[in-house]
Amino acid sequence: MIVSRRVLLAGLALAGAKAPAFAQSAPEPQMIPVELIENTLNLPSIAKLGHQHGDVIMVEYFDYNCPWCKRSAQSLPDLLKAEPELTYVLVNFAVLSAQSVAATRAALAYLKLYGSERYLPFHLALFKLRGTVDGPRALAEAERLGGDTKRMTEIADSAQTTQWMKDAFSTGNDLGLVATPSFLIGTEAYIGGMSLEQKREAIARARG
Repeated sequence: MIVSRRVLLAGLALAGAKAPAFAQSAPEPQMIPVELIENTLNLPSIAKLGHQHGDVIMVEYFDYNCPWCKRSAQSLPDLLKAEPELTYVLVNFAVLSAQSVAATRAALAYLKLYGSERYLPFHLALFKLRGTVDGPRALAEAERLGGDTKRMTEIADSAQTTQWMKDAFSTGNDLGLVATPSFLIGTEAYIGGMSLEQKREAIARARG
């Protein structure tokens, strides 16, 4: 799978600090402008899960090779079950390696072909893989789930997919996201790993 050099360099430039381990308390929330939240929600590359018009919107910026993103994914089904009124938005934010960029290209191709409705099983499958997740491994998981890998490869290597990734990098940069995972909950940003309980506490805070 082709990796755009410009996209890769943009991703590595943002890699900066790695996300810390889950702490006893959640990362300190940072207020963010509403327009930056709207910019995220207007990205064409987002996958929207849970309630389509929830009372709270939670956004996760993630990388498929981030260990703390893996832990976040493991608890995602439980979060969606516990919070039926929550809209959960996934933003592919490949900042850790060339392999992450290639995996994200495959993931965005899957999203474009099959939509948010089928994205969660694929997302969880990638995070269940041991070791580095790259383009070929992502395509293999897509094929296992019934995906058209020939068509996916065409989309993955397209200029549109490159632009989607650039737009996500730009939006994340505007938000000051220097680690994965990073979360937007209501009008606050949390940079770093959060446990299921910490996420639910932040969601309750957003509800006021």
